[in-house]
Order: sequence, then C-alpha cells, then structure tokens
Amino acid sequence: MKNIYITLIAFMGLLAVSCNADDVDNRPIVEALSSPELTAPATGKQFILNEDNASKEASKFEWSAAKYSAKVVVSYTLLIDKKGGNFSEAKVLGETSNLNQLSILVKDLNFNVKQLGGVAGTEGFYDLKVMSSVSGAVVLFSENVITIAVTPYNNRVANNCANQYVVGAGVPTAGWGWGSPLTLICNDNVLVSTADLVNDSFRFFTTNGDWGSGRNYPWYIAAGYKISSSLVNANDGDSNFRFTGTPGKYRIKVDQVAKTLTVAQGETAAKSIWLVGAATPGGWSWVDNKETELPLISDGIFEVPLVLKSGEAFRVFFGNDGTENGNWGTGKNYLYYAGEGYTIPSELENAMDGDSNFKYTGVTALRVFKINTITKTITLN
Repeated sequence: MKNIYITLIAFMGLLAVSCNADDVDNRPIVEALSSPELTAPATGKQFILNEDNASKEASKFEWSAAKYSAKVVVSYTLLIDKKGGNFSEAKVLGETSNLNQLSILVKDLNFNVKQLGGVAGTEGFYDLKVMSSVSGAVVLFSENVITIAVTPYNNRVANNCANQYVVGAGVPTAGWGWGSPLTLICNDNVLVSTADLVNDSFRFFTTNGDWGSGRNYPWYIAAGYKISSSLVNANDGDSNFRFTGTPGKYRIKVDQVAKTLTVAQGETAAKSIWLVGAATPGGWSWVDNKETELPLISDGIFEVPLVLKSGEAFRVFFGNDGTENGNWGTGKNYLYYAGEGYTIPSELENAMDGDSNFKYTGVTALRVFKINTITKTITLN
C-alpha cells in the first residue's frame, strides 16, 4: 500500500480523445457532473480484525458511479484517513476502473489503520472517501464521508497470545456447548470480542472444546483482576460469571497485562463518556487515543478500571469526536457533579486549579471509577 498526497484540482480538465493534431479544435470537452458517494458499509460499522482471517474479506466497499459528460473510463481510488482528517495524507485502500465496488481484505485494512496510528486491541475511528478521475485528470471526491470503527491487530510474534473462548447461557449465541463458542481475539495479551449478553451465566476457556480449561469468577479474583461490577459470581456451584446489567450488545475485554476484565455497552464507543487529565494514564491529551473510555456497563452506569495517579487532576468529558483535538468543550468538572447533587468520595476533591477539575488524593493504584447517573453517586473501589 502507498501514501497518497492529494492536491485538489481546481479546474475541470480537458480530455483529448484523438492524437491527430488536426483534430485538436474538434476534441470533446469532458465535464465532471456528479461525484461518487460511498453507499456501503453503513457509517458506524465496527471491524474487530483478527489475524486468523487476514486473507479473508473484511468488507465490500460500494459507491455510486461518478458521472461525466461523455462516455469515458473512470478510475476510482478508495481512501482512508483518521476521523476528522483532511485526506491530505490519506492511505489508499484500493483502486479499480469502471467498477463501483472493492473487496478489501482484513490484512489490508489492518495495515492501513496501523499506518494511520491505530493501536492493536484498541478501537479507533476512521473516515472513508472515494475519488474518481479520468486519465489522471477531471478529479472528483466524495462530498460525504463514512466513518468506521476499527480494532486492529499486531502481526503474531514469538510468545504472542492465543485466542480464548466464552461459553454459557449468558451469551445466547454460544450457549453451554462447543458448537459456536464466542471467540476472544488476542493481541499483545489483550482479548476482545463483541456479543449479545443476557442475565445469565457463562465462563471463559483457554482452549476451544476443553471443559477443563475453564476460568471462573474466583479464578480472576485470585489472579488480581478488577472486574466490571455488572459481572458477578453466579454462585451456581461452579462459580461462573453472571451478567447483571441491561441485556444487549457489549464489547468484552480481558486485559491480561493491566489485569482488568470489562464489558462496555454497544458495538462502538458512541454511548461512552471519557476521562482526560494528569491523573489518568493518557494525561491531558486526546492524541493517539490517550483519553480513557468510561463506558456504560448497564443503563445509566458508567465504569472503568484505571490507574489513578495521586495528587493529580482530571475531568469528565461527554463528547469525543475522534480527532487529536478532542472535545474540550464537553467537559464536566467537580462543581458540575456537586451541583447536580452527586455523592462524591473523599478521595476526589475540587482541584481548585482555575477549572475546578477533580483531584485524586488517594494512593496511586488501579481503581474502579464509577458514575451512577441513577443513584447520583460517584465511587472508587
């Protein structure tokens, strides 16, 4: 794949269809009439990429035909850029002529997302456009963009991790059998998947088809994991997990490095809010996805385990446009929550820093930060 550095052509090119110098004055003028527009996939589509499927189709990208004033051979280029980018340094996903679709392989989508700064095991947002041209001129760009969410992978290296599995009635597509277990894709010891969860039990397994490889709720507690509070011990004789949150689509993540096991509502982070600040792992920055996602774990309840740094400040943000500038204007500080009547733990206080951010006064440690909008409480565990 290659970089494309696009210069918008500010004129409508003329196309000579005859090489005979005597016919120059008679050559037809080719005018661009309407730009191609992407029609599939739908904006917001989520891709969790897996190296096991590297040579399989990630998606078929389709667009409407560009219209020109004469019958000509039209070339199309499918472009991808960071969300909010201006496509001046977009990547080329693929090229074709006189066709209104391209099938993009998993490995090619993964490569280009990584080239744009994508982080393995972490969801990022990317904009797509299609460009048309005739003999390299008469260039048209999509007026609209579609945005997709992509979780890339790192190519396997020695000692990288194996996929794991979930079986149980709490994941209806899996059930208590090995016919269709939920696969957790592993990269750099972070396992991720998306599934419909209902209020029932399930268990994690390290080996497909092997009941003896199961890991139940107490196993993760003993290993020092912080677990989303909507996942509890089922107390069913096998101490499986039980999901107690609002049934629906969730992203499941087992971070074997940070030792966290979390669920996040929705196929994408559209419903989430965010934490930014020196007290958080990413500091005061939105660059390279340094903001911390604070996802819904059930309707009205936002929760995330993260390492909080003692003596430092942070703020809650209600918006994230996926760009490196973030959404500073959507911040909610300590005074906002106090004014709304929230109960706030003593380890969080007004930073008195001119912006009334939160200040974390506890010891630096992995903590579970929760905002319950129903009971109007903020807690740290």
